[in-house]
Amino acid sequence: MALPKILMSRVGYVTAQLAEMLSGYELGDRIPNVEGLTAQLHCGKGTVQAAFAALEQAGALALRSRGHLGTFIDAIDHPLLWELAGHRTVTIAMPLPYSRRYEGLATGLHATFRDHSIPMSLMFMRGSVERVGALREDRTDLVVLSALAASYEPDVEVVHDFGPETYVHSHCVIVSEGRDPQDPTLRVAVDRSSADLLALVEQVFGELPPERLVEVSYNQLDHAFHSGAIDATVWNADEVRAHITAPIDVHPLPQAAGIDNTRAVVVRMRKEQPVAVGVREALTDPAVTAIAAGVVDGRTTPTY
Repeated sequence: MALPKILMSRVGYVTAQLAEMLSGYELGDRIPNVEGLTAQLHCGKGTVQAAFAALEQAGALALRSRGHLGTFIDAIDHPLLWELAGHRTVTIAMPLPYSRRYEGLATGLHATFRDHSIPMSLMFMRGSVERVGALREDRTDLVVLSALAASYEPDVEVVHDFGPETYVHSHCVIVSEGRDPQDPTLRVAVDRSSADLLALVEQVFGELPPERLVEVSYNQLDHAFHSGAIDATVWNADEVRAHITAPIDVHPLPQAAGIDNTRAVVVRMRKEQPVAVGVREALTDPAVTAIAAGVVDGRTTPTY
């Protein structure tokens, strides 16, 4: 597509901003009035009108005025809008891909964003706290969390919920071999970078005194059990036997404690602007979970 000359002019920046804003709108939606957009986009009325004209000239949308009711979208081309917005890459922060479920989600997301022609980049970060921090600092657009971790973040909103057992199959209580999970002397590992697992530890073991809580990164659990630094923790049941070689006993986590933590959700910061339709379609594409399940089962090779 040959870009209209107007995109190369002084209104080009506003045109791209407007294209990104409208990428979340759908056929039949009422668009904001020009006066409101001038304040939001920090420009004059004429610049906003020229930007709308550029988008219509390019074939990205058609508008229809309904008098005092406002102006509505009569036709819209979301892939073209995204292109005119600069074909911006969407960044998604995910947990480190140490489990097949995380590799599966990464593979599914990689495939569907490609199929929906939305450039996407994955970044892998340990701990829900770190990932939400990246979201607040505008270092990523979206974040994958457990539903439980998301529930502790009032300033984020869930864009999509992938459903039960998409984040983990279950969690479990791990104790050194022969130890009683109810033993009041257990030293319990916590990783404060994971809000959900910290909450699960508290639900299982109660409010513990500082001397019984041991800060341990979850990739160091095996060493901590071997060295005797810890006696117990709560962790992802999918990966226990693959990553912990120390002599341990594994107990199921009570259902009430872990029910929300099996669900993978995608979140963003709360905002009025709707999620771009192309992004939402890529996230909600059933292929994401179908591909993820194939990776978990060993039928699909992880590719991300």
